[in-house]
Amino acid sequence: MSRYPDELGEWWTGFPGSDAAAWAAPSPRSAGAVAPAEKGVRGAFSRRAAKHGLVVAPGKRERAKREETAEWRRQTVAAIRAPSLKSGVITLGSGFGGTGKTDVAVTLAAVYAAARPADRVILADSNDDMPHGYIRLGGVPVEALPKDRRPLSIRGFHQACEDGRIKVYADLRDAVAWLQGVAVIRGDTADECVGVDFGEQEYLTVLEFLQCMSNIVINDGGTGLFAKLQVGTLLHGDKYVFVTEASQLGYWSIGQVFSRYRNYHGEKDRPLAEREMKHLNMLMDEATVVVDKFIESDPEQARWHGRICESFEGTRVSVVATPWDQALANRVPLDLGAVADATLDAKLALAEVVLRGVDRANRRRLGLPEDTEHTGDGQRGLDEPPRWHSQPLPPDTGQAAPMAPDIPAQSAAVSPAVSRDTLGDEPYVRIVPAGPAPGQRTD
Repeated sequence: MSRYPDELGEWWTGFPGSDAAAWAAPSPRSAGAVAPAEKGVRGAFSRRAAKHGLVVAPGKRERAKREETAEWRRQTVAAIRAPSLKSGVITLGSGFGGTGKTDVAVTLAAVYAAARPADRVILADSNDDMPHGYIRLGGVPVEALPKDRRPLSIRGFHQACEDGRIKVYADLRDAVAWLQGVAVIRGDTADECVGVDFGEQEYLTVLEFLQCMSNIVINDGGTGLFAKLQVGTLLHGDKYVFVTEASQLGYWSIGQVFSRYRNYHGEKDRPLAEREMKHLNMLMDEATVVVDKFIESDPEQARWHGRICESFEGTRVSVVATPWDQALANRVPLDLGAVADATLDAKLALAEVVLRGVDRANRRRLGLPEDTEHTGDGQRGLDEPPRWHSQPLPPDTGQAAPMAPDIPAQSAAVSPAVSRDTLGDEPYVRIVPAGPAPGQRTD
């Protein structure tokens, strides 16, 4: 059930594009074996020749493309590793269920735990409706465990903090589940929710402990809008990640949620202070919108995705599309080694954009220059042209906060180095007899 951080040495051994990787079998290239061609005429020959135990070597263009992709991944991983965060809180939300919010939450957690092994990454699942984060990271269903062996849920963790049972990091380490290098405070089961309130104050109590004991906290919040807990998670967060889909409903939900939060003043029993309203507006101004389960070849999805991107052009809101992948199907334990390359690259791009936003909030909190970017370790500088356009959706009511004209838009997308264009090859085909390397994927 538990997996402590000091066990990460072996686990972090095959991260794509880095010196040490975690999610795939050792690359045949790194093992000295011949990697089969995948593109153009050579790829077609290679797939047919594989039945006879033969490998068709890639041509110059494909080799150059692979190197370019590998370099892009190395730079992206370096950019994820670069920020020195004392504490950052990422809150995820969505306008309706089924958008892939939990998929995004667990993917970010797994990427950060792998790319930043010296950090303590915590996933807190405060989603009462569908608390699937624990299962998606490979947790054993708690109903199958004796009660004395169950890792703490979010309500149980709060009670442990109140009772003084969580005082130091070792207490937290031993009380929660460790899955894929992530400390997971699971969501409550239905019976654990009965008669136990959990709102903003309880969340704040838990968060104060987590911030003292971790570098990155990822909160998988609830679906919808204005339950006290959902507002509370935003009021105490550094970065808002809104997950939607490329559809009319997905487009509409962004306008509804962003507009409502921009004009939210609290409730009768809990009016917001001016600084809290300013904080909510800042989160909306610098949010990341994730268009998940995106199928580029679907004309309808492509149209709505284009409208989402266009509507955020010129602002600090970033829009990132992440492709649909059967390996990330709902309720399937996360295995990033099984996803397609294009999907993995999109997830890495998303993780880099989100962490850059968290770093900016952290620097602001510490009184440091917010827009200082390190370009030496693979992190992209602010003078680099944006690769994804974004701009705000017109709110249904009220006016969006004015944007400072001198602040460049922050944007993200998969690098052109990893596009799916079919490349040509040399006019000859050289077949090299070779068996597949151990652990080599043949698909």
